[in-house]
Amino acid sequence: MKFLRFLILPVAAAALSACGILYTDTKVPRGWRTAAPSDVKSTPNDPTVRGESCARSVLWLVAWGDSSYDRALKDALGDRDGILYDVRSDLKVQAYVIGLYTKECTILTGRVAKP
Repeated sequence: MKFLRFLILPVAAAALSACGILYTDTKVPRGWRTAAPSDVKSTPNDPTVRGESCARSVLWLVAWGDSSYDRALKDALGDRDGILYDVRSDLKVQAYVIGLYTKECTILTGRVAKP
């Protein structure tokens, strides 16, 4: 019975945490260095773009997605050939019913200079 008590505690802690127990496949942002307008050939006419990348989890058991800066950068640039500068990064988290469903998104906004 004493062994069972030691087994139940870690299992209960893992079940109540936000980690994926059954399946996890997510990428999250770690760091980013942005170029300044003085680092690139910027002009006042450079377009402002926005990119978003998201990861989701359900029932604290299954998680998937890519909320990395790289995915948000690719989304922001689209088919443009340029350098993103003066970048702002935001993190948006939506959690419903005490986290039973969670959506976490990295949002990049910046201007695109020609290479």
